[in-house]
Amino acid sequence: MGKPSDMSLQHRVQEAILKLISERQLSGGDQLPTEPELKELLKVGRSTLREAMSNLVAKGVLERIQGKGTFIRHIPILLENGLDELRSVSEHIRAVGAKPSTSRLQVSRYAADENLAEKLLIKAGEEVVKIERIRRADNAIAAYCIDILPSALLPDVSDKMFSGSLFEILVRHDYTISHADSVLHPTLLTRRELPEMTSEVGMFLLFDEVFYDPNGKPLCYSNDYYSADIFDFRVVRRR
Repeated sequence: MGKPSDMSLQHRVQEAILKLISERQLSGGDQLPTEPELKELLKVGRSTLREAMSNLVAKGVLERIQGKGTFIRHIPILLENGLDELRSVSEHIRAVGAKPSTSRLQVSRYAADENLAEKLLIKAGEEVVKIERIRRADNAIAAYCIDILPSALLPDVSDKMFSGSLFEILVRHDYTISHADSVLHPTLLTRRELPEMTSEVGMFLLFDEVFYDPNGKPLCYSNDYYSADIFDFRVVRRR
């Protein structure tokens, strides 16, 4: 295990590589400069650079191709102070200049059990609508979203009619989300659970949340799985 200063240096070099990618407006499939060029650009030693690049390869940001070089798989989305500001997935993606899109959209309806009814302050057995989506940032999987609402809120929603941010759709139906009660869990998803993944297992940060209107009425219960390969959440902690 490296010394704290070593770990800090590795992190700074990774950040410098990501900044270089952003400044040069590189995208998935583009090739990075060669190792000697990066050493000169970043003013770091060979071992430090290789360690930082290996970490980015392990995270799925970079890909090494034997005999050809190092290429970008996708560009991670860095969310500064992203844990204390309530945004939709679409807003997070747009905030860093990426294009949000949706795939595998499924809308279904069923009767709420007692646990779900308690979260949404409805009666057990009352109909709810479940909206399941894969959210993408410039075509990379950014989040796997499961949103459940009382059917009465969106009586006409269907997979053919649903598009864009759920927050925006609620606003169009005169519902305003003011705050959320959130619990975060690091979790793993497999290709069995998320067949769209290119790897067998992926690390995600689960936001288990209930969203409320300004009067404290629950509007939606959500399980949003943010990809750790795409999102890097940061929060400022003060004493």
